[in-house]
Amino acid sequence: MGTTVSACAYRHADDIDGNARADPNDLTGLANVCVAQATSSLETCSAGYGDLQRGSLSNLLTAMQSTHRNIIRLLAEDEPGSVDALAFARLQLETLYAVCLMLEGPEYVNCYLREGWSKQYMQFLLWREEYKGLPRFDEYLRGLPTTLGVLRNLLGITMEQQMTIERDELGVPLPAHVAAKCIPHFPTPHKAISKITSPDRKRMLERLYPEYRQLCSFSHGSAQSSFFKTIFNKRLPYRDLFGEPNTKETFNKQVVSAAFMMSFLSITQASAELTQLYPGHVELRASVTMAWNALIKGSLLARAIWEIRTRRLLGIVA
Repeated sequence: MGTTVSACAYRHADDIDGNARADPNDLTGLANVCVAQATSSLETCSAGYGDLQRGSLSNLLTAMQSTHRNIIRLLAEDEPGSVDALAFARLQLETLYAVCLMLEGPEYVNCYLREGWSKQYMQFLLWREEYKGLPRFDEYLRGLPTTLGVLRNLLGITMEQQMTIERDELGVPLPAHVAAKCIPHFPTPHKAISKITSPDRKRMLERLYPEYRQLCSFSHGSAQSSFFKTIFNKRLPYRDLFGEPNTKETFNKQVVSAAFMMSFLSITQASAELTQLYPGHVELRASVTMAWNALIKGSLLARAIWEIRTRRLLGIVA
């Protein structure tokens, strides 16, 4: 059963200034500083994580920057395709879940990377089955591609695990002396919540889960996604169904603001979570605090996350 509203709702005691407006460029600049300081922390201190594990966390943060830029590009156009920015916002939030779980222990980084390899290998097996009758692919399909072999060894994936994938995907029996050994799946956001040991972090992710569930609708071709793309299409008569002012207000609130703020929140909170791993990195804490000071002025959701988790995480006294 998914997280219910009654279980995760945060009841606000104070409102924000509904007329407050922040410059998106300023917010993006703050997010970029957060990522720069977070990746710097990962480069300078192991904190119990290996080079590959810290590099993977760093790559996730810089990837969030790239996705944020794509969101901004989509939102710059008053076109129905701008609604897809909400699907990108879902990706940002899902990455926050992944980072939070990886900060529970380096073994989760390993799980993330190994599952990624298994999906690449399954794709190779599919290509091998489909193309094996085509001479052009003979050399490529003759053995395991070099990149997959290098990654397998780097990630510590065993031959037993590789052969288990071949058994499951192709029906190839395991040799008599080999026991099946599956590569574990990296938990999805809902399953990740149950593995979080920090009460505040868990409560934060529970509150964000309904937001994630809503954003998933825009990745799955839901009725709401289709409806938005219809009423925001200038070439269709339905745009005038609610009147131009109301349509524009809905677009700005439910697409532009929602996508941008969720992306910004995900980046700044992922950076904030690293302060627990690197409590002595003053610049990281300062940059995250500046970003959150700007964020909580214009978003009730951000205010809830701040009170549930971030304020105490950063050591801010109420």
